Amino acid sequence: MSGFRFKQFQIQHDRCAMKVGTDGILLGAWADIQQATHICDLGTGSGLVALMLAQRTNPHVQIVGVEIAPDAAQQAQNNVNQSPWKNRVQIFQQDIREFALNCGEKRPKFDLIVANPPYFAQGVDCRDAARNTARYTQQQTHIDWLHVAEQCLTEQGKIQFILPFEQAETLIKNTALFCNRRCEIITKQGKSPHRMLVSFEKRKTAPQIEQLMIYDENHQYTAEFVALTKAFYLNL
Repeated sequence: MSGFRFKQFQIQHDRCAMKVGTDGILLGAWADIQQATHICDLGTGSGLVALMLAQRTNPHVQIVGVEIAPDAAQQAQNNVNQSPWKNRVQIFQQDIREFALNCGEKRPKFDLIVANPPYFAQGVDCRDAARNTARYTQQQTHIDWLHVAEQCLTEQGKIQFILPFEQAETLIKNTALFCNRRCEIITKQGKSPHRMLVSFEKRKTAPQIEQLMIYDENHQYTAEFVALTKAFYLNL
């Protein structure tokens, strides 16, 4: 059985189209959990980000993961059941748009919504349909994901995504929400940013712009990356 061991939990991901990767780990470690008591992870996949947020938050915080793919949702539930936080994390096997219909009525809205959404416009087909769904935006654009998240957000809440750099910039320019915080991710010194962590709110505050480099010139993790992720990676 393939899996990925973190300091406090294990992720099995052999039934998930998209495996554990640095992008999800960055989002789970960077997301702003302050003031959040209800958190939602849209497109949770293996449940990685939901469980990272469970590790980072107090015992009263409730977390929901939403995943459309049945196999991935079942595996996410299994990962939750094997974790220390099975009483705080719920997994829903549902399309995010259907899930959003009940927010504010049958379930409370969320103080924090995170997503590591499909990244790319449709290109060469992947080896299976599940991976196509996970990798490509297909019928739902990033604006659609943001609109779904906005329907589920409290007035003071935050929506936080990780996206390719150019697509994040496009999203910032094409939403009425305010991007109050962004972190540009650089793989290695001398490279251009390739990913961006973005935080949106309904209200405008003074914008924060950050940069995070993953590797230094010797291909070692930078001190900033270690500080962000050491609570999770086994060897840090």
